[in-house]
Amino acid sequence: MEPTIQPFLGLLREIYIGGEGKDTFVIDRDPGHGVISAIKTVSASDASTPSHDGGTTIAAHTGHLKWSLDYAFEFYKGKIPEGWNWDDSWTRFSVNDEEWEILQDELAASYERLVTTINNVKDWSEPMLLKGTLALLPHASYHLGAIKQLILSVKTPEKTAMGLQ
Repeated sequence: MEPTIQPFLGLLREIYIGGEGKDTFVIDRDPGHGVISAIKTVSASDASTPSHDGGTTIAAHTGHLKWSLDYAFEFYKGKIPEGWNWDDSWTRFSVNDEEWEILQDELAASYERLVTTINNVKDWSEPMLLKGTLALLPHASYHLGAIKQLILSVKTPEKTAMGLQ
């Protein structure tokens, strides 16, 4: 694998898992700031709560991220995904406790599988492969920011004080 992909994987890890050590480039270095760590702090009920009428949810963002990693994985296998619909990746807005645990585990597994696959790429000469790989960073960063904002909106001090958390 080309050495330039290692910094990419470090940034992807920072976004999905969180920072390690004293150097972070995208998020806070304290534990719990990556997507996978952040969503573990949220109940299924909160993950299913939109910030406003017609708004999306943490569960929807989580499901979409999992879908996007699985979609990318198909390209690394040399396939052009057929029958994959971007709109379908936004259909899961609410989850129960069991579904939320499963979705979190599936996202973590999809992330790990994709990292392993990227590590095994030997030929980066295909421009779309490299461009698609690099696009994983801003895409995940956007959704991390959206998830963090949704966490703030559903975990308000008023809800906590009323015992609703």
